[in-house]
Amino acid sequence: MATSVNTSDVVNWAYKYSLASMKLSTAQSAASSSASRREDIATAQADFNATMKSLVPEAAQTSVQFQYFDAYTNYNTALAAADSEKERQAAMDGLITELGGITMPTPTSATLDALVTDTLAAQKTNLSNAAASIKAMAASAAKMASNASAAWNSKITSGANTLNSKGTELTDSLKTLLASMGLDTANITTPTVTVPPTSAFAAGSATAATNGTPGSIMSAALIGYLAASDAANSS
Repeated sequence: MATSVNTSDVVNWAYKYSLASMKLSTAQSAASSSASRREDIATAQADFNATMKSLVPEAAQTSVQFQYFDAYTNYNTALAAADSEKERQAAMDGLITELGGITMPTPTSATLDALVTDTLAAQKTNLSNAAASIKAMAASAAKMASNASAAWNSKITSGANTLNSKGTELTDSLKTLLASMGLDTANITTPTVTVPPTSAFAAGSATAATNGTPGSIMSAALIGYLAASDAANSS
């Protein structure tokens, strides 16, 4: 599970790490001319390890992985300070003791067959969740596509209505002018712009948008367009 981290925490960790690294480097340099060189270096390393451990969230320190690596870190530190076979053996004994004290998590499966079943069930759940996320994303995309097409269709319809209104106005003015000149205007009609395919597109999109996908929207829109065009041509 992801955990939010404050910027101040990151800066604090970076400072402590840099300071611990400087102390370790200084101690190692000073130990090079010391009579107890191995012990001094081991002490410096242990102090560095303790600082690094303090930077790890407490919740993570209880994990089996952390306890395992912590045990080996302590072992390597003790081994570095060992001057004799007896001390090296003591370091190994300490490692075994620490490893023996690690509490393993309680298994959720009693048998290998149950482990396989549980694993498959977990994978099935993960796939189901992934599929649900994909479906939600597709539905969101469909909603966006529908909204975009509705806005586009609204603009087209509005433009057609404006053009038709202006056409009627100009035609009436022209007929009045011609009539004043004694000409016959009976056969003069106002040109109009119709958008039946656009209306069908909007209807198809709105229908498909309910739990639909971009593909179903486009299919419904295409069918609506063809049907409207066919009807317009037939009439």
